[in-house]
Amino acid sequence: MKTSETYKKEILEKYNRDKGGEMSGYLAEPTRKKIREACLWLLNRRKEKNDEYILNQFFQFKEGENKESHIKKLKGYKADKFVPVIQYLKGITRDTSSENLELISWLIDFQPRPLQVYRKSENLISEEKSNTRNGEESVDILSIEDLNKENEEVKSGKEDLNTKEKKRKWIITFSISIALTVILMVAKSGMFDESIVQTENKCMVWVKNQYEKVSCNLTLHKKYSTKIEPYDSKLIANFKKVEVTMKTDFFAEGTNKPLIWYTKNKDGKIEYFTSPGLHPITGKTLDEITPYIIQKYVPLHSGNINSFAD
Repeated sequence: MKTSETYKKEILEKYNRDKGGEMSGYLAEPTRKKIREACLWLLNRRKEKNDEYILNQFFQFKEGENKESHIKKLKGYKADKFVPVIQYLKGITRDTSSENLELISWLIDFQPRPLQVYRKSENLISEEKSNTRNGEESVDILSIEDLNKENEEVKSGKEDLNTKEKKRKWIITFSISIALTVILMVAKSGMFDESIVQTENKCMVWVKNQYEKVSCNLTLHKKYSTKIEPYDSKLIANFKKVEVTMKTDFFAEGTNKPLIWYTKNKDGKIEYFTSPGLHPITGKTLDEITPYIIQKYVPLHSGNINSFAD
């Protein structure tokens, strides 16, 4: 029978078995700083429907807040609040709060999560509710409102059988939903996107002007002292630091969408990148290039005859 105790046990077993899997660079030897960095890295990458509920419970995010607001709150979040999470992972404490446990389940990608979905996963109904749209099936799972309501009912001890029966009709295990999604993806594309395939011991590190693929056995690059991060094929392929001149294409022809992003370094100099995201060293969010920045900071040429604007 699936209970809160088996939920704790299985989460710890998964952590002890693979030390966080793709996040092992952060979680194998967890510290307050590493937990914060792991949360920042996963914030916009691991976002299944019920993950919003988990993050709202732990960080007190408000529904409807944008990505930038969440990043700002995470950066200002008191790192001491991660200490109980670290103590539980290291076995220093034998129990922890439900909010801490759910954050761990999110960090290590435990399935199914959260506790409410885990407990219901053995009570599958034979009839699956799905809507067919263009050959794809959408599976109903708990909404955040359902999770919040059930969480309060469990804490107060007032959940009754009628409520359970109603909710059973809306729950399909995550394993089934994931399997359906994978099958549909394979059927449509004939291959898996490399960015979603978790490869054991595959990480990356920032080296000079780009990310390079490395082993996950290290914490920092030996020569450049840059931190080892979970592998991201899109960053490997598209995210690079570049030099620009007035001859650089800053905006896409036709759509006028930006092709360059920038930020100021600690010396007050502008650094330019080929994709949006976070600065690989400081973690600062990059800004879109603007005509004002181009006019104020971009040099007419780099000293190379080929860099002169026509």
